[in-house]
Amino acid sequence: MHRAILIFNPSSGRRREKRAAIMARVTAIFQSAGIQVETCGTTHAGSAIIQTQEAVAAGFDTIVACGGDGTANEVLNGLMQCNASASLGVVPLGSGNLLATDLLLPRNPEMAAQRLLQYKPCELNPGMLVCQTKEGPQPRYFIVAAGIGSDAELMYRTAIEAKGRYGIYAYFLEMFRMAMRGRFHMFQVEWRDDQGGLHTAGVASIMAIRAGKFPGVLQRVRLGSALRRNDYRLMMFQTDKVRHFLNYFASVATGMNWRVPLVELAYSTWFRCTPLPGKDPNAIHSEVDGELLGTLPVEVSIAPRTFKLLMPDI
Repeated sequence: MHRAILIFNPSSGRRREKRAAIMARVTAIFQSAGIQVETCGTTHAGSAIIQTQEAVAAGFDTIVACGGDGTANEVLNGLMQCNASASLGVVPLGSGNLLATDLLLPRNPEMAAQRLLQYKPCELNPGMLVCQTKEGPQPRYFIVAAGIGSDAELMYRTAIEAKGRYGIYAYFLEMFRMAMRGRFHMFQVEWRDDQGGLHTAGVASIMAIRAGKFPGVLQRVRLGSALRRNDYRLMMFQTDKVRHFLNYFASVATGMNWRVPLVELAYSTWFRCTPLPGKDPNAIHSEVDGELLGTLPVEVSIAPRTFKLLMPDI
């Protein structure tokens, strides 16, 4: 790391002043290590993609996403779209910091910056999701996880204000609100297992998980997934009944991992989601790294091209 740019969300109101002070301290840490540093505040959703591409064109060798998983996802997509050799680094500032947790980074931004200086670039194949949007099929790369169905609906319904106040726990609050409905929408998934076999099932939610460590109440969850693996862990809920979802999350959150009917785990590198006959495809949403995207049909795979992520040497 010789020349780095720190991309961050300036936020607003009192948080803007606090965020600026944090960024000044983080910048000083990189400068004290002899690194040429600049900062760049995002201006709107998706701006970090463009800012990353501009930084690569300007010769920066490291793009540090100072924020949550959404900021890191935008930087990743900026790097992938211009086929850059620059590395992606992370300093946690957002409400969702699953990637930072998996990278063993402290939640404190200054401590995370200090540790990031010790990390080395590691080449990884990101996941890739292609979904339907108003502009037609659109691809989006991801690092931590992708979800279709009730998982994406949860992201859609969780208010930004709640995420800012409660962090990851805002998702659990919204989950219980959604549980009052009793059922989720079902759709069809075709997926390929790690032996190459094809399977078909009806599901209300499917997640492709690459991270292996999780924060907060999910810290006991162990799925067998890992960023360095060239696949993802599929979690499929083959039921529309909310009680099965709540039962499963209680199982993993307590670390007891009891068996929950109609919840299946598998390793995979490809799956495709389509609506059931006669059902509205626009009723089923998709998300990557906590960012809501488009609707069915959706196809998820492992991208053939790699990117560089600053990771601990373990």
